[in-house]
Amino acid sequence: MKIFRLRKHHTLAALLLGFGCSLLWLPSAQSQDKQDKAKTQKPQDSDTLRIDTELVQIDVVVTDKQGKLVNDLKREDFQLNEDGKPQQLSHFSVGTAGRQATWLRTAPKTEASGKSGSPAPNAPVFTAGRYLVLAVDDLHLAPGNLMQAKQSLVKFLDQQTGANDQLALITTSGGLGLYQQFTQDRDVLKRAVNRLSPRDRKATSDMDMPRITPYQAELIEMNDPDALELAVQELMRELQIQRPMAVSMAQSRARAIVLQNTSVTVTTLSTLENMIRGLRDLPGRKVIVLLSDGFLLGGFSNGRHFDVRRITDAATRAGVVIYSLDTRGLIAMPASMDASQRSFPEMGALGGARTRIETSSIEAERDGMFALAKDTGGDAIFNNNDINAGLQKVLNDTETYYLLAFEPLVSYRDGRFRKIEVRIPSRPELKVRTRKGYFAPDDKAAEKEARAIAKAEEKDKQKSPEKLAKDQQEAAAAQIREGISALYPLRGIPVELATNFINTAKNGSSLDMIAHIDAAAVQFTLANDRHQATVEMVGLVFDESGKTVETFSDKVAMNLKPASLENTLKNGILYTKQVKVKPGYYQVRFVVRQDGVRQIGSASSWIEIPNLEKKQLTLSSIFFPPPGEDLNPVAASQAQNGTVAAKAKDDSVARHPALVYRRFKRNGTFDFMLFAYNARLNEKGAADIAVQTQIYFGGKLVLATPLKNFLQSGDSASNQALLGSEGLPYLARVSLTDFAPGNYELRLVVVDRNAKASAKRIVTFTVE
Repeated sequence: MKIFRLRKHHTLAALLLGFGCSLLWLPSAQSQDKQDKAKTQKPQDSDTLRIDTELVQIDVVVTDKQGKLVNDLKREDFQLNEDGKPQQLSHFSVGTAGRQATWLRTAPKTEASGKSGSPAPNAPVFTAGRYLVLAVDDLHLAPGNLMQAKQSLVKFLDQQTGANDQLALITTSGGLGLYQQFTQDRDVLKRAVNRLSPRDRKATSDMDMPRITPYQAELIEMNDPDALELAVQELMRELQIQRPMAVSMAQSRARAIVLQNTSVTVTTLSTLENMIRGLRDLPGRKVIVLLSDGFLLGGFSNGRHFDVRRITDAATRAGVVIYSLDTRGLIAMPASMDASQRSFPEMGALGGARTRIETSSIEAERDGMFALAKDTGGDAIFNNNDINAGLQKVLNDTETYYLLAFEPLVSYRDGRFRKIEVRIPSRPELKVRTRKGYFAPDDKAAEKEARAIAKAEEKDKQKSPEKLAKDQQEAAAAQIREGISALYPLRGIPVELATNFINTAKNGSSLDMIAHIDAAAVQFTLANDRHQATVEMVGLVFDESGKTVETFSDKVAMNLKPASLENTLKNGILYTKQVKVKPGYYQVRFVVRQDGVRQIGSASSWIEIPNLEKKQLTLSSIFFPPPGEDLNPVAASQAQNGTVAAKAKDDSVARHPALVYRRFKRNGTFDFMLFAYNARLNEKGAADIAVQTQIYFGGKLVLATPLKNFLQSGDSASNQALLGSEGLPYLARVSLTDFAPGNYELRLVVVDRNAKASAKRIVTFTVE
């Protein structure tokens, strides 16, 4: 579900009904107002009276008695109530795993633009597939269960997810080092899964005395006599102490365990809430799969430590559904009866009390997972020893869903929680799953915030230039953090990023980065007949463990004449950076920002830098020079900086440089090149390497060329130079005649006949 605040006309509901399932961009209040006035010529007409309202969107899953999805429902089948009052549906759409439902995308009116109905400032590009977040609760996962979960996740990525699914991986501890953003690259995701490791979150050992489980500790805090007596009797028996001291020790230990458990659970829930709110601008339905051994709500259920409804509200506003998967599987007995646990000699009533408490703790630890799933429209998957079967159930459950939107008949703006209920009166046997509600806007809180902002602005006027400069630096740093930490690319300033591996005699192995920035999103100011703007570009390079190994920051100050501005807006801004790194696996995260502008852009990319010292056949990345250039091996070997310093004959291609976008026209051609390192020379000083070009579409081979030899010079000295640090280049041209539009995969298989070895490089491209 998503909620938007609109400046609304009386006839908006009727307008929405007319659009059916097509994507709707709501007009600005200003333009709509002009249209209404032109029609009525009555400035005070009630139909043009603007009022504040909320547009609420919720996605709904419907199953039959056997748990099978129902996919034949219509708008008129649904009845939606808010706080028990029927609401009128203003939008209805059906979504599937391969095609998202049509979500209404709009943003509140901004003071800067004076417009409403535009996309959110950093809204990303919409994709057709599912968005799946694998949330591993490593704070509550036992080491053995975590290992099993890792194996299941690798299988899930290899065998169960769809080609168009976008997946991300997070941990509740943040201990993954560098969490994995949304990607379709399964190899990247599997490497992230393999980095998962157990977290030691216990301040005490299971062998400490007395042995008190977290659930028992909560019962002791709530004055449960049996829970306390179990601990007291153990202390008196083992330490031979008097009852008053045993009571004090047991209560003290229980209090420490509760505090520790509260801290860990707050971290878990806060991580989930922050992550969910960060997905708000990502269009469409998002599914979170929470893998956990469970956790205790305890004081959380009444909001004393953390109001769990905050997660429900965040999921409602962000269109997020949570599925909880208990990684413990089928639990047949209390933990204290496990052979690996210390046994206890309680008999009679006390023995029964321990069994009761530890049996109850199993369900108590599931309460939080159950609440998160049910209150967000998902499902809780318990008592299943096959994690992959549970993950498959999640995928099956996302095959069909319904999107409903409504505008509350009464827009209460008191900050209270609004309950939502969806029914299907004509088919009462069907089960409906959706979100339980959301927090209404709070005008008093908004007014308080506005007063605080106005007060802060007034204080800013009294600040020294040094203080203002410091505040601006802090604001810039906050923007950069937002871009670096986002789970998906921010598109306020659209940017595309490509990373490549190259080796040169001068620089050795390098990570070569190239970014293309859409200048149309940059805000220029006019001064003395020049269009001026300064754009800052910040990048961070992380190793596989999440450690920062390199940072860079550059600013481009533009002072353009009208003709230059037109060219810049057309072709964009191209930015390149070469970073020398050791062999390993790296991720680049890149942010583009502009001072005083809310919009930012971000992108990320993974790259592996191979170790040439192993003297094995190694390939550079695949590069795409601008189309229309006649390049030769000599020119290519001199252009190993990752870009081709040549002007394309067709200047329009600079708008989307092939090195970054890899988009080509149907029935056209494209050129590519790569370099081979460490090829073995024969006794005559000659290499014997060849390459086969393969192109795949939808996993099927559609083109395969015969093996073609690399071009090389005749003398062995030249071959030694090329095959050493410089590498031997290979260039070719591919004809796209009769290629249908779509996404393709280019595979280059290089064979070293002298060494009887082979290597492969893969890159994707798009035919438009």
